[in-house]
Amino acid sequence: MKNGDMSVKKKAKRPVLQVEKLEQLTSEKTWQAGKKQEQRKKEDAHREDTNRDNTNRSRSEMNQADYRTEACLESFVCAHCGKEIHPEGAGSNHRNHCPYCLYSLHVDETAGDRKAACYGKMEPIAVVSREDGDWSILHQCKLCGKLNLNRALADDNPILLTSLAVKPLASPPFPLGYLEQYLKE
Repeated sequence: MKNGDMSVKKKAKRPVLQVEKLEQLTSEKTWQAGKKQEQRKKEDAHREDTNRDNTNRSRSEMNQADYRTEACLESFVCAHCGKEIHPEGAGSNHRNHCPYCLYSLHVDETAGDRKAACYGKMEPIAVVSREDGDWSILHQCKLCGKLNLNRALADDNPILLTSLAVKPLASPPFPLGYLEQYLKE
């Protein structure tokens, strides 16, 4: 060997063990799957508790009042936006949806009977113009899909009502260019 030359032993590269990586990935996936399953169990338990509470509540409410013939003067907290709702200012004796977000709850099978066991959130999906000129809000239950009409009230959010009314104009069932062509004919 010459001065400065050193014999260097090259270390053999340790092959990356695919088995180790596979085991690591598998354990991470197992952990994530376990977390997801745990979350699903919690959600299912919560849903069952809510349904049980709602069933008990609906039974007790059925014994209290029949809102088909009596005015509903109870305050409630909106299940969607969380605001406290009072019946005053509604312009009706039957406040059945939130004036801020327009959501309702599926509590009635027929108007005012409080016999529904679903208690799902009723999403406002459209506005319907009635023969007398008043508007009604079309709600759809997010749990069971039931459709329901509720009269729009004096204190309802006018911006949300208007946005529901013009919603079909924002996405017509035909290309907008067709209108121009149609008008030229």
